[in-house]
Amino acid sequence: METGNRKLETGNRKLETRKWLAPLVSLGIAVLLIFAAYCLLPTAQLPTASADAYSWLRHPVFQAITDTPTITITTAGATSGVTPTTGAREADIQWNFGTVAGSYTTCTVQAQTSFDGSSWMTLGSAASVTVSSSTQNVWKIIEQGGTTAVTTGTPSTTAASGFAAQTKYVFACSGSYGTRAPVTISVIYK
Repeated sequence: METGNRKLETGNRKLETRKWLAPLVSLGIAVLLIFAAYCLLPTAQLPTASADAYSWLRHPVFQAITDTPTITITTAGATSGVTPTTGAREADIQWNFGTVAGSYTTCTVQAQTSFDGSSWMTLGSAASVTVSSSTQNVWKIIEQGGTTAVTTGTPSTTAASGFAAQTKYVFACSGSYGTRAPVTISVIYK
């Protein structure tokens, strides 16, 4: 009988060992998986926000966007594609003309910006551009800067004081115009 009791005690100890061993093994595996995920996956960071100079809204920190809006110029006027520009404060713009057919004179490019994509306001002054074969035109738009104090700009129904949600470019010639002026546009928004 003593041998039977000893076997029963040994069996109970094995059963008790199994009760705490399974959760311990599960915990060890979970710790290893968390450590592996930490080592292999990029670390997550919360987005940093900065105050918009012209409203109380907050936007993510804006680095830079490089865009190549498209435009087809075959008459005296044309409008480029639209670029999202929320958070932009300035734009470096470059228009490179290819082989131009005909003569284009007194031509300008006017940046326009919109909050809703349907109502467009001018952004800065129109830039005079030279339209001839293999000509490069480069200019910059910088929105009005804030000061250390809160300022209120003059309301306008036609001119914006800074970049809105979308921006496009309107090409226009008030002088002569040819039949084709292929152009490659590159814009860096910062």
